[in-house]
Amino acid sequence: MSGGSGRHAVHAGRRVAMTLAVLSIGCAAPAFATAVRPHYRVRATVSLAEPQIDGVVDVTFTNESQQSVSEAVFVLFANRFAVAGAEINDFNRPFIYPEEDFNPGRIEIIEARDAEAMTVAELTALRLTGEEPQSLPNCLLRVQIAPLSPSRTRTISLRFRTTVPYRFGSFGRFEHQLTVNGGWYPSLAALGADGTWLTEAPPPLADFDVALTLPVPLEGVLNGSHFSRQSVVRAELTGVHYVSLVAAPQLLHSETTVGSTRIVLLRRPRHRVSRISTEPALPEAVLTTLHDIIEQRPAAVPAAPAELVVVEAPLRLNLTAPGEGMVLVSDRALSVHWLLRPFHEMQLAQALYSEVLRPLLSAREPDSDYGWVSEGVSRVFANRFVSETRPGTRSVQDWIEQLNIFAIVDRFESVPKIPFVDAFFERARLADPLRTEVATFNSALPPGRVILGKLREVVGPEKFDGLIDRCIGAPMPFRACASAQADQDVAWVFEQWLQAYPELNYRFQSVELNESREGPGSLGAYGPEGGREIFHHEVTVVRESSRPIREPVTVRLRSVGGRDVDVRWDGEGTIGELSTETPQRVCQAVIDPERRLIEDRRDDNARPPSPQVVLDTAEVEITSTEFGFSGLVVGRPRYDYRKDLAVAGFYTNRSIGFDAGVRQHWGTPIDATSFPHNVYAFYGFQELNGSFADERRPSVRTPGQSAALGVRYDYTNLFAYDNPTHERNVRLYADWYDRGLGGDFNYVDWGASVVVTQPLWSYRTIAAGQLLNGFSEPLGSSVVPNQGLYSLGGSRSIRGIGAEDELGRNILLVRAEVRQEVYPELDLNLFDLLVLRRAQVRLFADSGRVDNAAGRVYDVSRFAVGVGTGLAAVYDFLGFFPSIAYIEIATRVDESSKAGDVQVLFGTRQSF
Repeated sequence: MSGGSGRHAVHAGRRVAMTLAVLSIGCAAPAFATAVRPHYRVRATVSLAEPQIDGVVDVTFTNESQQSVSEAVFVLFANRFAVAGAEINDFNRPFIYPEEDFNPGRIEIIEARDAEAMTVAELTALRLTGEEPQSLPNCLLRVQIAPLSPSRTRTISLRFRTTVPYRFGSFGRFEHQLTVNGGWYPSLAALGADGTWLTEAPPPLADFDVALTLPVPLEGVLNGSHFSRQSVVRAELTGVHYVSLVAAPQLLHSETTVGSTRIVLLRRPRHRVSRISTEPALPEAVLTTLHDIIEQRPAAVPAAPAELVVVEAPLRLNLTAPGEGMVLVSDRALSVHWLLRPFHEMQLAQALYSEVLRPLLSAREPDSDYGWVSEGVSRVFANRFVSETRPGTRSVQDWIEQLNIFAIVDRFESVPKIPFVDAFFERARLADPLRTEVATFNSALPPGRVILGKLREVVGPEKFDGLIDRCIGAPMPFRACASAQADQDVAWVFEQWLQAYPELNYRFQSVELNESREGPGSLGAYGPEGGREIFHHEVTVVRESSRPIREPVTVRLRSVGGRDVDVRWDGEGTIGELSTETPQRVCQAVIDPERRLIEDRRDDNARPPSPQVVLDTAEVEITSTEFGFSGLVVGRPRYDYRKDLAVAGFYTNRSIGFDAGVRQHWGTPIDATSFPHNVYAFYGFQELNGSFADERRPSVRTPGQSAALGVRYDYTNLFAYDNPTHERNVRLYADWYDRGLGGDFNYVDWGASVVVTQPLWSYRTIAAGQLLNGFSEPLGSSVVPNQGLYSLGGSRSIRGIGAEDELGRNILLVRAEVRQEVYPELDLNLFDLLVLRRAQVRLFADSGRVDNAAGRVYDVSRFAVGVGTGLAAVYDFLGFFPSIAYIEIATRVDESSKAGDVQVLFGTRQSF
């Protein structure tokens, strides 16, 4: 097997038996560049069966600190996956666990040896105590060793077993493919100059001598070196941060050449795949894109090495991952509509440029800086690649501006519930929010692209681009070069942002616009001869931050029919007082119009607030006996999700009409745009369908109009609507229909509904239940119209009973459903518009009664019963937005005369 360029053998030091006492476990990693790199000698057996890796690692290191040390600290990254964290939710669970259930990973230390001791401690003698956060248990191993003086060398031997979790991502196994992008062996933390182990930084550079035994021959890649169905794999790796391994029974091979560089793409065979499209096949499209990324790379990017290895892996939330000698790419890369492909192309370019830059940056940058510098600089070059090869490509903010008439698009800016989010959104508070990458899982730092974005705002766009180009080839580390090239001190920028992102908000304290003043005469800036009216403006911006920071802030003054004027606060202190004059009136002041700041809320960034009208939801419901569609349009100040005006329009076989009113939302936010408590107070008007009737009394018709004042209260805990697993929803409603409001009927309508979902023995199996109790009462001599009566059947009542079979003023309804996910996953693509990912089978039983007498609805002996089954399709819209639709069939089983009547139902959201 061939190694990568510059690799050479380094022999491990002697191993001598000795006592060990492991005293603690936490969660973190290294960060200090040492002159003498640690050396790892790894001997392991690799299998697709549990435990996937069983081996011994000898770690030789030199104490380059100024203090004697009496312990060695190892990072056990695989233990990051030992427990299910709070970060798993209904949205991301299907993109993390292939069958949705948590599957643990772990690394066990069987024994340990210190070269200065003469006995071996048994595993039972090891005492593990947790000093780390509870969400990341058992990730640090503290080994007591014989005192090691400065400049002395020691070898620690650890025997380990690693179980790789069944999960998507860069550390997992899926469909006979094993992907372990570092962290599958104990890794020595970096040692600081003061003798402390640095446990919150990325893995330091090291040299590796690796020998893997494969009982069942596999094909795979080890840090870019390909092996094919060998029983033993050997590699010597020099100057890498970790060892990356991908193995499978078979990997398909394709390649292309760019100048003197060969690009190799390896991927496992795909099953259950079908694609109807006019676009090129995806493997060829990926290879073509990789070719173009290297061929048309920006001038400042160094020449690519003789070989670049790209390996497809089952990544679902992250599009790419650095593999230290190879690039890991999702097997769904470019599997989106052509309008969205530039976003994928940008992140593919970032991954390739990061690998091209790796030898240069890893040799030059301190270990603590390498990761964020590599990520940030490669992102800069990737953005250049897209802008040069796809001129006119809209950014995600441009798309949001164009399509924010849809609430779901507007919410992307605040809480993007889409996979591969890093490809679409530049700004993030945390480099690794799910803590699943070996280089960042223990870090609280923002991504490198964010840190460089802060630098760009300080030095200016033009100077920034030149700074990046000059510093790539400079012999000094990036931080020092940036200060030299910026012609100003920018060290404070790095010191300020190379720590956890603060809680942060900007707001206007005061805004005074359009104070009329006399302008200058003919020699002035604004008028020809004589004075001319000009307008003076003063704004005060306040920064509220959990720690002191400084960053430039732009305020834009907008005018109607004129040009916008930007004024800039340098960010010193916590209050910025700005003033300027314009020849035209200003209608609005806006903080951070380009949305370059990453702050907690934006609803206080405009004065006066920007009005916004969005389509909040749209639903379609069709059954054999009814139909309906509706849309909810909401108006609000932009970014203010706590209050709005709402208009709901609907058309059903009962009526056509609308509801219009105000909504208020409060409580601890579920996410950035939704809240648990919601009240809707409205006026409603309906034109009734005079032909709608109860089949038991077909001659009774109630044409006309109805008008009402209504109120709804909803409590909900839903984070994701498509397949909630722990839903708790309570709705209380009351409507007052009155002729004085413009209708023909006087009656009141009230009730309550409760919906609960709960996993049974697995997240693949969800039990759902609904209880509805509703009442109507006519007032005076009026009646409740047919269209206002509760229906015993239909999509919102007992499925299997026609919507006009039986109507009544009061209802008690109980619905129960079991939703069973069906695996394996699919990839059935229709023109990149709809991509079927998996299915869900449903079994349900609905029961209840309607009656004009409220007390009789509780007579269980007379309950009607409908049963049925359904199939839901979980699909990606445009290849990137997860959605769900269902079709169901049901029949009535409590009346033999009705048995055999089948009702068909279709909907675009959960039925309840």
